[in-house]
Amino acid sequence: MDPLVIVMTGTAVMVVCLMGLRLHAFLSLILGALTVALLTPTDRREGQAIRPLTVAVEHHDPSTGVIQFSPKARPPAEGRVHVLPERGNVLQPLTTGLLISSPVPGGPGRVWRLTDIASERIPTGHFRMVSVPAFQQQLQLAAAHPMARVAEGFGATCRSIGLLILLASILGRCLSESRAADRIVLWIQQGLGEARAPQAFALSGFVLGIPSFFDTVFYLLMPLGRGLAARTGRDFLLYTLTIISGATMAHSLVPPTPGPLFAANELGVSLGEMMLGGTCVGAVAVTVGYGYARWANRRWPLPLRMEADLTGAHAASTPAGRDLDPRDLPSLGLSVLPILIPIGLIAANELKKALLPSAPGGALLTLFGQGQFALLAGTLMALVLVAQRHRWVWKSLTPPVSQAVTSGSSLLMITAAGGALGAVIRQTDIAERLTSVSAGGGFGLLFAAFGITALIRIVQGSATVAMITAAGVIAPLAAAGVPHFHPVYLALAIGCGSKPIPWLNDSGFWIISRMSGMTEIETLKTASVMMSLMGCVGFGVVLLGAWLLPFR
Repeated sequence: MDPLVIVMTGTAVMVVCLMGLRLHAFLSLILGALTVALLTPTDRREGQAIRPLTVAVEHHDPSTGVIQFSPKARPPAEGRVHVLPERGNVLQPLTTGLLISSPVPGGPGRVWRLTDIASERIPTGHFRMVSVPAFQQQLQLAAAHPMARVAEGFGATCRSIGLLILLASILGRCLSESRAADRIVLWIQQGLGEARAPQAFALSGFVLGIPSFFDTVFYLLMPLGRGLAARTGRDFLLYTLTIISGATMAHSLVPPTPGPLFAANELGVSLGEMMLGGTCVGAVAVTVGYGYARWANRRWPLPLRMEADLTGAHAASTPAGRDLDPRDLPSLGLSVLPILIPIGLIAANELKKALLPSAPGGALLTLFGQGQFALLAGTLMALVLVAQRHRWVWKSLTPPVSQAVTSGSSLLMITAAGGALGAVIRQTDIAERLTSVSAGGGFGLLFAAFGITALIRIVQGSATVAMITAAGVIAPLAAAGVPHFHPVYLALAIGCGSKPIPWLNDSGFWIISRMSGMTEIETLKTASVMMSLMGCVGFGVVLLGAWLLPFR
């Protein structure tokens, strides 16, 4: 069966389960992954299992057996290896030999030789090799039960980003519980002044959206916007939209939220690179969103509405916001530490790797700058703030951590299920089928990343699920096409593609509508249009960056 048909069938099963049967996203993704695994032929599974393990050989001297690997290739372990053709079916070894190495006389490096081999069976041009044990192990994995292959992809995703998602959930919850988030918002508001409250809301939303999820930030900031609108008697729509603009772009572009974290992981982008790129693209997109918010506020002035619950009934109480009393908040220095610690450690480690790889103390910085370790340090600081607020009663940490783990576990399961879908999609050899997409210097691949994500977002509603699904399709294409720009641009294109077009099948749409009191039509023409515009503008920035600063 054609790989494209297999992938489209699996995606269709996922969408039908989500929208038609109203199943949970986790179960829908697992059923979609199982469909792809069942439909993928054995030969394609085996080919995709073996191909990533092969190493390219650029030159072979039959008289001495000396071989030269590609400059960036990592030689396989010494021992028995299979010799494979450079192109074509890699599952038909030409011959088997013994790979050995010896130190270069008087110099660094090693000399590699291929011995105990029928040289006449080795092609004259380039060829590939893979160790015999790895070859046999991957064949066994490829022949595993379809559900076992789904479970393998699920587990691999949990291993790579599971801790990051759960730690980020705890950190964000603790910022709210300790009211450190309120202190950060108050500081930004006081620094910019009430006249610049919309800018303060956009900046606060973006900063808090890095460690927290969109709905958490919106719940946190919306009462402040409501209170300010009650005092001034105007600009309620402006405050609402600026809160959305910052939080929604951080949610899709800056890890450790699950969507951008998963996209970066699938495409081989480091946490620091994704955070920097997402911040730059997000800054431009939020600026454009702020401009649209001001225009929409003039075009459709919105009176202050009472908050509605999720059933559609308006609350009985009058609208009011909460005032922030500085005396009831932690200090600013302590409040920003849970965010600054992981960002600073990760940034320092990335700079060390790029500029001073052999600097003194590099091993220590590598230890503390590792993404999971850095985020753990920030999370521990956030827990200290919660304990401080509750007068060092340490059992007070249990409720917020339990709530964070519960909500974070749900997102982790969805993300890992998306990883399972991506793993079985790669086994279909979809990259070989769609190599034409990466033509034109790889820019076609950027359009594919944005378009596929946007299409899935529109059909099934969830930005996170759209990013997870699209990353699974784009990752093998990127590996096969070798675009002429850094893969961070592909991850950012996926993030921007998750913004168009939020409508009635999106849970975030209803959170915005009910908490602001807007009708569905009002939400569509204001918040939905603004988020779609920001996504398209962000994608334009990604295209420009890939063209002018490819970093490849």
